[in-house]
Amino acid sequence: MGQNYSTEVEAVVVPLKDAICSLNEVYQALSKADVDPLTGQCSNYDYIRQQIVEAHQHLEQSERAASSGLESLNRNLESLVEDEGKLEREMNETQQTLENLRTEQTSNEELLREANESVLLAGKHLDSANQTLQDQENRKHHAEVIKDVGAGLLVIPIIGWISAMMIDGAVELDVANQAVRVAEDEVRKSESELEKYKNKVSDYKSKIFQTECDISQKDWELRQTREVIQQVKQQMESVGEFQNKLRSAVNLLGLLSGKVSVVEHQTRKSILQMPIMKVMEDVMNAMMKITGNELLYGEDMFRLVQQIKANERRLKAV
Repeated sequence: MGQNYSTEVEAVVVPLKDAICSLNEVYQALSKADVDPLTGQCSNYDYIRQQIVEAHQHLEQSERAASSGLESLNRNLESLVEDEGKLEREMNETQQTLENLRTEQTSNEELLREANESVLLAGKHLDSANQTLQDQENRKHHAEVIKDVGAGLLVIPIIGWISAMMIDGAVELDVANQAVRVAEDEVRKSESELEKYKNKVSDYKSKIFQTECDISQKDWELRQTREVIQQVKQQMESVGEFQNKLRSAVNLLGLLSGKVSVVEHQTRKSILQMPIMKVMEDVMNAMMKITGNELLYGEDMFRLVQQIKANERRLKAV
């Protein structure tokens, strides 16, 4: 063939072209037939009959190839429909996953906000505890100063009171130190929680982005699959129409092969009475819907059909 077409198309076109060539031979043979003037018998009867039979066989071969191509398209369509269903299920599952992620992210963001508030509150508690500790340390220092400076001037009962004040201050100082340690622990825990939810929010943001990308990819694949499904359906419709036209041509050639007579004018009459050209033009037009003009012109099939038309006109003129 002139160009690299699929083997399925080639399996249809090659025998179709051979059938057209055989039909052209029939018209040419009839127009050039050596006819006995007394009996009207055609000297090339066997050749004409052979060409009609071969044209019929070639058309049958082309019809079988078209039928096989239609079955292949149907299998492709079934596979594509399965792919479409699978993609639709995956899309639904992925969209549900996205909804779940967004719900969880909303919760994470709320927990992050609360953790941030806890850090601020823990910081205030720590500031307060440090201030209390600082106040207790100041009181202790003040009591020590009073003890050191005034111990020699005060009488015994006053010294006892200073000692008691210092003991109370030491207890309060221990409590203040403990409060600071608790507050610092609270700050560490709050900051740890804050960091945890920061990481969680960031992680879910990445998951949501990736899931949205997956949905976009699956949506593109689904749209592509649906486009191919429509293309295959259109191809099946065109091939089905072509097959029907071929069957009409096969039936017509089958009838013609049974009417071929050794008597030339009877054969000519049978050929001219049958709508062979109309049927073959229908076949060519249906084929053109599948392959376009390029293939049929490239294979010189339209020129052959025009030759048959010219020979048909010459036969009618006889």
